[in-house]
Amino acid sequence: MSLRRGWARAEARPWNSSVEDAVLRIIRGGSGFISACVEKLELAGAPAVLSTPLSRSARKPWEAAGFVSHIDLALMRLSLDQPISAPQHLVARVDIPDLDAMLAIDKAAFPEFWRFDFPSLVESTQATSESSVFVINDGDLGIAGFAVVGYGRAISYLQRVAVEPRWQGQGMGRSLVRAAARNARRHGSRALLLNTQHDNTPALGLYETEGFVQLPESLAVLKSG
Repeated sequence: MSLRRGWARAEARPWNSSVEDAVLRIIRGGSGFISACVEKLELAGAPAVLSTPLSRSARKPWEAAGFVSHIDLALMRLSLDQPISAPQHLVARVDIPDLDAMLAIDKAAFPEFWRFDFPSLVESTQATSESSVFVINDGDLGIAGFAVVGYGRAISYLQRVAVEPRWQGQGMGRSLVRAAARNARRHGSRALLLNTQHDNTPALGLYETEGFVQLPESLAVLKSG
């Protein structure tokens, strides 16, 4: 859903196919516009409205509109100034990814709230002007895991890493992270950023052992009060 008022612009959709709360992305507009968007979304049936992950400085108009912190996310950075270790598995970059297979893995790998649906998966590949999808094949015409990385001039973004549960514990997530980082470095980026839940201990451990450093400022998803 596109929302407009004068010069102000926003986009909204369900958080995912399992969670009916709406997620609101403000393109431009202040606290008054945010409040108007919330009212319209609640009238349309949204139980609550969530923000996209926001830095501390970006939260002010949302807080002025009555939003409160809902989920804190760790923001992590990997310097790409040094060479990245090679993946331990055969990782392939695919030009036409199998989105249905990726969604099935994502559903199996993540709790309900954090699962991608089709719009959010597509959005992850279009968040930057250029992106890549990397996969590890399962040896049976399917895939065991995937990663999405978006490239920027100085900074690239690891948008998603997911491994099907029966293939977890074999280092495939590590290989996907390395493939994404190596390609971000080839694109000229100086750093790779990602965010994850503070309580996602396995992911935090993986990223830290691959050289990611947790930044002092976290991100937060806010929720309408």
